[in-house]
Amino acid sequence: MKTLAPSLLILFGAVTGAISGPESFSGKEMKQVAPTPPVCPGWTGFYIGGFGGYTFAPTDVNLRLGGSEWSFFPIDQKQVEQVGSRDLDSSTGQAGGFIGYNYQWRNWVFGVEAAGGGLWLDESAHHDFDSSGGLGYITDTSFESHYLFTIAPRIGYAFCRWLPYVTGGMAIGDLDFRQHVIGVDLGNNEFGSEHDTNVGWMIGGGLEYALTNHWRIRAQYQYVDLGSLGFDHTELNLPQLFSGHSEAELREHTASFALIFQF
Repeated sequence: MKTLAPSLLILFGAVTGAISGPESFSGKEMKQVAPTPPVCPGWTGFYIGGFGGYTFAPTDVNLRLGGSEWSFFPIDQKQVEQVGSRDLDSSTGQAGGFIGYNYQWRNWVFGVEAAGGGLWLDESAHHDFDSSGGLGYITDTSFESHYLFTIAPRIGYAFCRWLPYVTGGMAIGDLDFRQHVIGVDLGNNEFGSEHDTNVGWMIGGGLEYALTNHWRIRAQYQYVDLGSLGFDHTELNLPQLFSGHSEAELREHTASFALIFQF
């Protein structure tokens, strides 16, 4: 009997533990720790960056002919003007850098940015044709642009690491325009050129993403209007008989990607 009693006590304890289940815990032990919210970067500060992109540039050309001799060939005048006024659309790559400053107020981000880049816009057209009156004509037209500078304010709204924004301001670029008109049968030969730096405007928008507290990437679209330039031209030997005016207007559509470092 002495050995039986301890055995029964051990057996009773094991059965009681199995029935009652695992050890109970208080509510405090069962609570899970909430995940740490993401740390959002601050957007205030100076930054620099570099960009590369693609530019499509529609260039509108307008040729108007005058002088007493053209009045004898009104149909030819109209046809030469139409051919000489054909647009010079072109596309090219663009690369450059920028510097700017942002100030964040709550989720709003206000800033200003200055950018400069080189591009390789270069387009020309040669037309050799006969008019409906049977006279031969030649028109040569060319247009170039090599750089673009912009300075503009920006405004955006931060969603933690994402910053969509809009921008708009001043644009500065060079324009080089040339046109040559030859009347093969009439014997007229008139031409001219103009190279100038124009001040225009730009508008655009983009989206930035903060990789870290300092490094960012962005994609941007930009529309630029650099206005127009033109020149008068006359026939070298008979200026009173043949004259004209040539004009070109440049616009640019640019999509670019950039890498940014904020100090």
